[in-house]
Amino acid sequence: MTLPAPASDRPAVVVTGARTGIGAACAHWFAHRGWHVIGVDIDAPALPDALAADHTGIVGSVTEEQTWTRVEEHLASCGHTLRALVNNAARQPERPLLESSVEEFTAVLDTNVTGMFRGIKMADRLLAHDGAIVNMASVLGFTADPVLGAYCVSKGAVVQLTRTAALAFAGRGIRVNAVCPGAVRTPLTTRVWDLADDPEAARAQMERLYPSRRIAEPEDIAAIVGLLAAGETRAMTGSLVVADGGLTATNAEFALTGGLA
Repeated sequence: MTLPAPASDRPAVVVTGARTGIGAACAHWFAHRGWHVIGVDIDAPALPDALAADHTGIVGSVTEEQTWTRVEEHLASCGHTLRALVNNAARQPERPLLESSVEEFTAVLDTNVTGMFRGIKMADRLLAHDGAIVNMASVLGFTADPVLGAYCVSKGAVVQLTRTAALAFAGRGIRVNAVCPGAVRTPLTTRVWDLADDPEAARAQMERLYPSRRIAEPEDIAAIVGLLAAGETRAMTGSLVVADGGLTATNAEFALTGGLA
């Protein structure tokens, strides 16, 4: 068991979208290694229940400046040094691009890109020298899905936001990287096969599309996020870490041969 560091020495991390899925797994990863976790989520509770007693949850939208003001106020009063920001919060409506309204398209970009930029602006003010920013991108940032139109566009923007921010922070020793997962076993993914006539067959078919023959768990992605936040990866900035079980290493024939054999 890892004992928490003294308050004055304890590093702090801000994780957005911390209530469930990848964000919750990231919150647990940092908490178990002695970090003070500040979880931000639009829904209450903002942190998993197991972390609520010793860590801080802030309920609010990453699209609203007052949410980030509350994060800053907490950091100013808690005595911990901000060492990492994990920009994970996102919207993922299932709608083809041309069926999306301008309002819906704008709302997705406001959360997935502008909300992330708000976090980066907060980090510009408070993040320690040699700290780290980890943005949650996606393989859909450089591929496309016909039913996730606005989401794909937003994740492409996250890729470029990551690279551009890496250059902006480089002179201060602050690293900015992104994780690009494929499918991850979260409620957003499992509902795809839960709604099928045969959920088990639908799940197995999705898994066969991945050379690894498995859908990643949130904890798999959290471990990569933690690695990027650690000082041992100080040579990495502006990097995209693809965590997709080999999906983007394949071509279309894989689904008809190796994938569905």
